[in-house]
Amino acid sequence: MASVSAVPPRSPAIDMVKGLAILWVLLIHSRALGESPLFYNLVNHAVPIFIVVFGLNSELWWRRRSVPRDLSTWYQTRARRIVVPMWGMLLAFWTMVLVVRPRGINVSVRAVAVTFGGWLAQVGTGWFVTMILQMVLVFPLLHVCAKRWGAGVVLAVGLVCTVAVVAYRFDLIARWTMFPTLVFSPRFYGHVAFGILLAGVFDRLGLGAAALATAAIAPCVAVRQGLIGAPEWMAFTDRLVELPLTVLLLALCRLVPRIPLVTAALVWLGQSSYGVYLGQLLVHNAFVFRYGLALYTRVNLWLYTLALLTGALAFVWIGEHAMRAFQTTTRRLAAPAPGAAT
Repeated sequence: MASVSAVPPRSPAIDMVKGLAILWVLLIHSRALGESPLFYNLVNHAVPIFIVVFGLNSELWWRRRSVPRDLSTWYQTRARRIVVPMWGMLLAFWTMVLVVRPRGINVSVRAVAVTFGGWLAQVGTGWFVTMILQMVLVFPLLHVCAKRWGAGVVLAVGLVCTVAVVAYRFDLIARWTMFPTLVFSPRFYGHVAFGILLAGVFDRLGLGAAALATAAIAPCVAVRQGLIGAPEWMAFTDRLVELPLTVLLLALCRLVPRIPLVTAALVWLGQSSYGVYLGQLLVHNAFVFRYGLALYTRVNLWLYTLALLTGALAFVWIGEHAMRAFQTTTRRLAAPAPGAAT
């Protein structure tokens, strides 16, 4: 196994794709693009793209380590990266709820405790956090299965899960209601498994991969636009198109030469994408508390997109400074007193 010092640097292409996807998340929640084909064929697929990249990054991480020896490291690092920022967001969210007192939010010790445990049913757009926590829990098992039986087998099983959930989505909603159906992680097992598969070919993604991905995307777009197929196909093609779409974005980001400022900005957004997601979530909830669904008729939607981005960047800045202050304090408390024996 490679030592930690031998770990290759982060791929700018992966971070750029995540940077693009988080900007699209802002556009999803602001609805600035309306009902345009650009929105439905590209932007609206941002979160599933994140899930494919999660599978890719996680598999690259595990290929340098082993199960079960590094399980504690996996869960500890993911807790710091995912759970601790989530708790910071929830402190701000519940403070906002106590001040504003919006309708429909159950304020009780149990309700608050449930959210801190990761079930964000009362936090608007928080479903992604609940779902990704499940993915973190099960990913080591998916990695072991891929290592033993091959990524292709895991992908086949994952796609069966994904397609089955799409086929029975209305039954699941009727039985469980919307939020439990949204966070039912098997509906994205195909995406995570595809990310595992991509880990083995990522270094070879180029023009050929981009061409094949485009060929796979084309019929899905044709179904969405009503050019071919039946309307009931749309739910399946909308879910499956996210696999070749991620390949196309990764290949393009690997091929496109560095653009001053733009590349660096996308890489930074990708590396900070989770914090940006939590920050825009807070801003979005604040606006919904104030305006309700009338938000989309009473506010300039492009200015609203900018407000989401500004609030998200502020959350990341505050979070980074708070973490540095915490680490500095921890090191100071842990340091031996002057003159103490070693």
